Amino acid sequence: MTTARTPIDPAGWRTWTGALLVMLAWWVTTYGFGSVPIPALQPGWFPQLGVVVTNGLSLAVAWLVAALVHRAGWWGSTPLRRIAGWGSGRVDALGWLAPVLAIQLSYIWIGRQGIPGIAGSPGMLLSVAAGMLAVGISEETAARGLALGAVMRRHPWLGVAATSLVFGLWHLGNGLFFGKSVDETWWQVLGAATFGVCFAGARLMIGSIWALAFLHALGDWTQVLSPGAAPLWYQIAVMVSELTWGIVLTAVAVRRGYHQAL
Repeated sequence: MTTARTPIDPAGWRTWTGALLVMLAWWVTTYGFGSVPIPALQPGWFPQLGVVVTNGLSLAVAWLVAALVHRAGWWGSTPLRRIAGWGSGRVDALGWLAPVLAIQLSYIWIGRQGIPGIAGSPGMLLSVAAGMLAVGISEETAARGLALGAVMRRHPWLGVAATSLVFGLWHLGNGLFFGKSVDETWWQVLGAATFGVCFAGARLMIGSIWALAFLHALGDWTQVLSPGAAPLWYQIAVMVSELTWGIVLTAVAVRRGYHQAL
């Protein structure tokens, strides 16, 4: 007697492969182009110009790859803008982001090396704000937008875990291309992965990436401009808080069926 095999769902594999290709395209573009020294992209009047240009380019490449995947039918017929979370989302659910906002602002009062506040000239503050906003829009669109949006309807928990893991591994580029130490690089990978869980859960809850892009930018802005390095105990507390809140957001969103609202 021959037992019939259950075939592997090719559509499922294509969905996941497309999501991985988008995240890989973003990583290659960001670190490949971003590691090339181009003095013209670091003018004194706008030091973050290179960051803005690099993230604009990586966003365009990730969107192009997603468009090709979508055109090939790998992600179904849902409009790409909806998959990317470029709509308004659930405005009434924004209150769930209050703990995330508190964490992003916390670096101002916790400071770095015991020194609270923000340091920099008005021009530097604006330049870093522009650069970090570009980072927030680019990274959130690629990771929590296109990649997670493609897989979250059928596999919300696995989608949160997988995109957060890849998002964390993105930061290996800081060691490979920008000379960060092994310990510092892996710490960034861990921190980015827990951050990814929190923001992925928020994407499921809110249904849009715009608030996430702003919060992402705000957190990077406060950390870049805080004098010194945040205490180790606080970094651990942030990672535990982000991981916990991300799980809570995901659980609530899945229970309410928000992940199927594309």
